[in-house]
Amino acid sequence: MAGEKILCVDDEDPIRKLCTVYLAKRGYRVEAVANGVEALKLIESKGAPDLVVTDVNMPLMNGLELVKRLREDRRTARTPIIVLSAAKQEQDILAGYAHGADDYIGKPIDLAVLAAKIETILRHTRSVAEVVAAPRKLGMVMAFAHGKGGVGATTLAANVAAALAADGKSVVLLDLNLQFGNAAMFFDLRPRATIVDFARSDVSRVTEDDFNQYLADHKSGVRILAAPASPEEAELVSVGAIQQAIDLARGARDAVVLDLATNLDEITLAALDVTDIVCVVTAPHIASLRSTSDTLAMLTRIGIADERILVALVRSTAKGIDDAGVAKFLKRKPDNVVPFAEKADAAADLGVPYVLAEPNDKTALALKQLALRLATRKAVPA
Repeated sequence: MAGEKILCVDDEDPIRKLCTVYLAKRGYRVEAVANGVEALKLIESKGAPDLVVTDVNMPLMNGLELVKRLREDRRTARTPIIVLSAAKQEQDILAGYAHGADDYIGKPIDLAVLAAKIETILRHTRSVAEVVAAPRKLGMVMAFAHGKGGVGATTLAANVAAALAADGKSVVLLDLNLQFGNAAMFFDLRPRATIVDFARSDVSRVTEDDFNQYLADHKSGVRILAAPASPEEAELVSVGAIQQAIDLARGARDAVVLDLATNLDEITLAALDVTDIVCVVTAPHIASLRSTSDTLAMLTRIGIADERILVALVRSTAKGIDDAGVAKFLKRKPDNVVPFAEKADAAADLGVPYVLAEPNDKTALALKQLALRLATRKAVPA
């Protein structure tokens, strides 16, 4: 089956014409441009192609920089890329793979070999797409977002995951705060593997069963994909790896809980793209409410419908602006209010989710109510 859209990027006009004619005769829809800058402009205007074939040495933006840019963009993070180059030295080939290329062909190009490699890569892409599209149970994806630290977003994510698991649901918690994530600590876990180990694998070939080896198991039933062990490892996790992790986590499970970072980068945007409901976490203090107001406005600007947003107010201290004042500031009432609990810090220090440590406490009941509300919220198409 052909018909896929292929983008050819090469500064040599004869090569662009040869690739265009040859691949078009094989049933592909082909577009050709002369450098990386033109390629990015074309993708911006016409959308991502199904596969990119790019030369390395080009003016304005070379092929390796183009590959890097494509891998950093959530729209093209998993788009297959074949690199062409007259340079056949080992270091050039390794550089192509290091930047994220899927395959490498030396010049002069053997068009039959190019076509064979394209077909092999796209065949794998089709098979993966068929598995994703096949009728199956897909977990509800719920993300916990916040505009600043210290509002209790990770606490809520951990407790919602624990509450859902206690209710008999299969739950995976993905810690996407890649620099400073500590979701595993809230369960007193020291994971043997983290999201870095997953990202270093051939993520496109990891099955849902294989994915389990990267998850830490908690006795509550919650399974956790932990954040990197150190902040500097965050750069080892690509946007494509995050997208693939979420896809794998959703398979045959009831819920996927995402603990997001505060910064709005491509990883956060990629997660929001597939999130069914966003729980925006705030605290009853001016600084938190201001950042929450900005976060809500940002979600609207990127196309997250109000029906997909829930605001949770966390009272982590006995003092703070009252509920009416919070509603006036945000111009909307909080959907859920989690009251202050004196024992909450002690439970967190022990690595025990509060819904498990004090299951009948009013704060634990509010957390369970939030979990139920999120789990039963009807998904709204993105």
